[in-house]
Amino acid sequence: MLASLSSLLVAALTAAHTLTTESTRLSVEPVAVHLPGWPAEGEPARVVLLADLHATRSDAARMDAVVQQVLRLRPHAVLLLGDYGLRHEPARSMPAAELARRLAPLQKQCAVYYVCGNHDDAAPASPLRRAFDARGFVFAESREIRLRFPGGRRARLQGCPHRSERQAPYVPAPAARGRRAQPHLPLIVAVHSPWHHRQYALAGNLVVAGHTHGGQVCWPGGRPIFRRGCWTRELMQGGLQHGKAPGQQLYVSRGIGTSSVPVRLGCRPEITLLLLNGTAPQK
Repeated sequence: MLASLSSLLVAALTAAHTLTTESTRLSVEPVAVHLPGWPAEGEPARVVLLADLHATRSDAARMDAVVQQVLRLRPHAVLLLGDYGLRHEPARSMPAAELARRLAPLQKQCAVYYVCGNHDDAAPASPLRRAFDARGFVFAESREIRLRFPGGRRARLQGCPHRSERQAPYVPAPAARGRRAQPHLPLIVAVHSPWHHRQYALAGNLVVAGHTHGGQVCWPGGRPIFRRGCWTRELMQGGLQHGKAPGQQLYVSRGIGTSSVPVRLGCRPEITLLLLNGTAPQK
């Protein structure tokens, strides 16, 4: 009996330790992605994705650790994919000005682009937009931006506003015309939620998203224990997947933070390092 109780106590303490510490154990996920029209030779372009920070007032050290880890990856661009605070707990959320200040070293390394999520106010005069814009971060929603990488490689970036599963899909930003029109360049689409891009054949050679937290509470191997509404477990788990459109690639990040319950299980927080290169010609 004593041995059984001791085993149960050890199991309970182990579970409690895992639940409380796994949410702080950052994982860097390098992901190789091939873009059409790029040469296969040369060093890949390095793009970091940060999703679902959900930063609270007690997360200063965690945000600083994220930034330092990203800087060590030497990115050519950083994409912030929304959900920077906690919509339902504004008193706990890190003030937008402080979060922008802690993320500011990223902008000294490379260009930083951002979209908003369901926990964010995307209005132009919102504290988040004002703080991010003041630090030189570029709001990417509903516009097309030219990205330039070492070696002369270029791509287009388009951010899409967040829509819930219950809303109609967004209409993509109009394509550039005239001298700015360069449809031969690969298109990267940044969006908070991947749902519409998974359900509809929307534009983009590569779609990057967050929102799902990788399921947040998962079985060993990362399969989500709980399935949310119309989401498939595959989409919730994230990673590199096929998009809906022919040849489209979709990457869904597990993100950094938590919401609803401040724990992760079998689902470590993720900094994504996209390694973008071209496709070798077929022989």
